[in-house]
Amino acid sequence: MNEDARQAAYFRFGIISPLLMPAADETLKDGLGAQSQRVWVRPDGQTRVYAASTIEDWLYRYRNGGLDALIDSPRRDKGTFPGMPGAVGDAAMRLFHEHPGVRTSTVYRRLEATGLILSGRPSRSTFYRWASLNRPQRPASATAPRRAFEAGWSAALWQADIMYGPLIARKQRDGRRRQAPTYLVAIIDDHSRLLCEGRFFHTQGMEAWLETLRTACCRRGIPEKLYCDNGKVFTSPQIARIGAVLGMRVIRTGVRDAAAKGKIERFFRTVRMTFLEALELEGMPRDLEALNRAFRIWTETHYNGATHSAHGLTPIQRWIEGAQRLRTVNVDEADELFLFETKRKVRKDGTFSLKARRFETDSSLVGKEVLVRYEPITFSRVDVWFEQQFRGRAVELDLNGNDGLIREGSPRP
Repeated sequence: MNEDARQAAYFRFGIISPLLMPAADETLKDGLGAQSQRVWVRPDGQTRVYAASTIEDWLYRYRNGGLDALIDSPRRDKGTFPGMPGAVGDAAMRLFHEHPGVRTSTVYRRLEATGLILSGRPSRSTFYRWASLNRPQRPASATAPRRAFEAGWSAALWQADIMYGPLIARKQRDGRRRQAPTYLVAIIDDHSRLLCEGRFFHTQGMEAWLETLRTACCRRGIPEKLYCDNGKVFTSPQIARIGAVLGMRVIRTGVRDAAAKGKIERFFRTVRMTFLEALELEGMPRDLEALNRAFRIWTETHYNGATHSAHGLTPIQRWIEGAQRLRTVNVDEADELFLFETKRKVRKDGTFSLKARRFETDSSLVGKEVLVRYEPITFSRVDVWFEQQFRGRAVELDLNGNDGLIREGSPRP
């Protein structure tokens, strides 16, 4: 037997030993009652009280089989998880491989939000035990030696990443509000630790990333280098084009090397430990807009306006002191540059679909594939290009308003 099992057997023997040779005037029932009233200190230091039936079972096991009988037989299903559905395990493993630095609790909440975990099956404790044995281990840091570094001035280097946020109610197509996951897209300045821009979205796609980067450049200027990981949104050709136009070099970490972006990972930890934990106590905001409003207040008062331990200044003070080489961008130029691009085919009725919406364009483009450049959050601007020529701004389709409308280029009655 191993040492832990041996100590457990000795411990149980110590409990039943007075019952093996009871006093002449003491019955077994009296002895079991006395032992069940005591508080016992287990070999691992925990205290326990045992029922009389449990102590009696140990007594008879010892009488029939000696000390070895006090050792529990290993469970036949040891190492397996009957309460862990295979689909949940497969989905969790995909998330662990794609996001090796994500916490187990975050993955559990994500699977709850997507509907894979229903009615608490598997339970959190079962899921955590399964994850402790099955989730892949990250490479040891000893194989990748690192040195501390810091950019020499403001906007010399920005770090960007995406963090899983809380579940927030979201209005669905059927009109009902249901809990949906959120994602914090954030950019910080390496020199000052200033949060250049950060916002929660219900998606972690290209639209969210472009809107965050555009706002950061308009508010804080153009960085010389932008440091991000190898996620799909960060490696898109559109980001490369924006970097080339702005004179911003986009550099990336090694594959699955989250530690390389240590400053923004530390910022995310601060967000979880201070901002999100405070919301857990106060109550989560009703919707995404309220969540972002609370986050902006926290950012300016508790982060950008608070003394940072790394340099003894507030991030905004450090940013101003190091802003000698800052380059700015014109807001109108940024709005044009950061429009999202996609290709669409114009239908016979002169419309095309975009994010579950329909837009009208020039009827002469019917049947042709056009380049659509649009503002991805509010769709306030949807431009249509064909063969590198601007063909006008599309408008959202109004079926009722089109009743009796004669479009330019359409046959007249």
